Amino acid sequence: DSIDDVRQFLLTNLHYSSEETRQRHGNYIMRRMFPDGRADSALRLFAKTYSGRQELRDVCFYRFVKAEHLMVNVVDDLLLPSIGTGLLVRKHLSEYLRRRNPNARNIKDCSQAISQAFAAGNIAQVGPTEIRFGYREILLPSYAFVLYSEFSEPGMYRISDLENNDAVRAMLWSPDRLLPASYELRNRRLVAKISEIDNVRQFTTNLTLDDVVERLSSEDSGK
Repeated sequence: DSIDDVRQFLLTNLHYSSEETRQRHGNYIMRRMFPDGRADSALRLFAKTYSGRQELRDVCFYRFVKAEHLMVNVVDDLLLPSIGTGLLVRKHLSEYLRRRNPNARNIKDCSQAISQAFAAGNIAQVGPTEIRFGYREILLPSYAFVLYSEFSEPGMYRISDLENNDAVRAMLWSPDRLLPASYELRNRRLVAKISEIDNVRQFTTNLTLDDVVERLSSEDSGK
């Protein structure tokens, strides 16, 4: 229930033999999963509800993207322009990173970390020499988590703001499925309404992220 509990859990359970290595990797995880230094109940309950499932991989990848904006740049500059072929040669990723920061000494490590993030989130299939990817199915629980993380204040928002959101785009969700998924959230009463005013389609939220995760958990446990 606290960030200290998370730290101790990671120190105890990470598979590295060295305590110093477990501590270093544990801190790395905490800074990205709990960036404000608080073991927020939304992520913890979501993790408990969707343990071992793609919904949780999505949400962890989302938190990683929020902490490491370079992931958005990689998606925008390398993946989306090649979405038709669905293939990125990994050496091109390294070349891209080197162009962005020619004086960096850790290009190899950075490229490896990016590839591992895509693989761990099951966002793309990562091989020794290439990354294969494509637009992905939207899973409603992870979509609801991301939507209420990005639009945290109850209110009315444009659908175009959702479509152009950096983090949403980085999830590689199929753009033409965002609106149907939003309607489905409305049908499940996780979004208050979707309306069109002066040819501008909008969605209205009336919950918080904690509220949404609690409802999702309750629905999942009742299946």
